[in-house]
Amino acid sequence: MKYLENAVTVISGAASGIGAASSRRLAGAGARMVLGDIDEGGLKKLVADIDSAGGKAVYKVTDVTHVEDFESLVALAESTYGPVDILVNNAGLMLFSYWEERAIADWDKMIDVNLRGYLHGIAAVLPSMLERKAGIHRFRCRPPCR
Repeated sequence: MKYLENAVTVISGAASGIGAASSRRLAGAGARMVLGDIDEGGLKKLVADIDSAGGKAVYKVTDVTHVEDFESLVALAESTYGPVDILVNNAGLMLFSYWEERAIADWDKMIDVNLRGYLHGIAAVLPSMLERKAGIHRFRCRPPCR
């Protein structure tokens, strides 16, 4: 039996880089993958790669800057495989510019993806994980914990 056999895993920013590598690795360990990214072409290729290697994966185009998108990704996970066990909150970006360019729109986009997107992921999975007192990585809280 594989270590993560049937663990329902959601990965944001899954279409390339660390997200894609993590998706392949976790699928190879038996996890059932639910992949989100804004790059549908990359997601389709990744799902095909995972499926051809004997893994299980589905995807949904997801813009993590919209909490509704992340909630829809988690809803896909739950309706396809069951409650989410693992969240790999991977979506992120770094835009490069010189300070004197005052690239405020780029800065806003980085904040939206890297901070709000991260928080949207937590907001989407946390209620179910707390209710079930479950998830591969349990959330910690200060006493009194619910």
